[in-house]
Amino acid sequence: MDPGGYLRFWLMRHAGADTTGIRWMSRSTLWGNLPPPNAFVNFDIELRLRLLRLIGALCDLRKGRDVPLMVRSFAEASLMGVTNRALGLIDLWVKGEPMPPWLEARCRQTQRHLSRRISTALLPAREGYQGIWLLDLPAPFLPFAVAEHRKLFATRSWLVHSGGDRLCPGIWTWAIDTTGGGEVLRRSRAGFTPFLCASAHRDAFEPTA
Repeated sequence: MDPGGYLRFWLMRHAGADTTGIRWMSRSTLWGNLPPPNAFVNFDIELRLRLLRLIGALCDLRKGRDVPLMVRSFAEASLMGVTNRALGLIDLWVKGEPMPPWLEARCRQTQRHLSRRISTALLPAREGYQGIWLLDLPAPFLPFAVAEHRKLFATRSWLVHSGGDRLCPGIWTWAIDTTGGGEVLRRSRAGFTPFLCASAHRDAFEPTA
């Protein structure tokens, strides 16, 4: 459930590979691992360039830079596990086609919701002993919050405690490095010590649906 995973799935499907046995799992890294350039050697030059531009835009997004709505929406749909939308956006990107009005409206709506959610992650009160506490922020929103936090405050390493995702609710503890990448160190129940007091006044996991 990350942009890299969906790109690899799209490449397999495009190449006609059997994808019926693929199972989606909670990711263990912040953004996932994007396919390397040599994964596209068997595609025609135009398709290859469009996929490389998509990867480049995703790398810009990790750094908190402005990217096209389609790229940001693809990343969000991938991290949220909205499979049909994520794969549909890749199809449109590689064809060079604009989003139909209904899809663009849907993407803008979800982006507004995402912006409201991650804006609370930038409050100074979120920083405390042993890292940044975002227990009410579901894990799929965390990559965007980290990118914004690094852009506004500092490039450094820290621990971040977030909510979980649909497949693995609870509390996830992340190690974030100076590049903005990170991985899950621990997944815990919402009431598990030492998080019990920190989350007693609110639900530590808010469903993403």
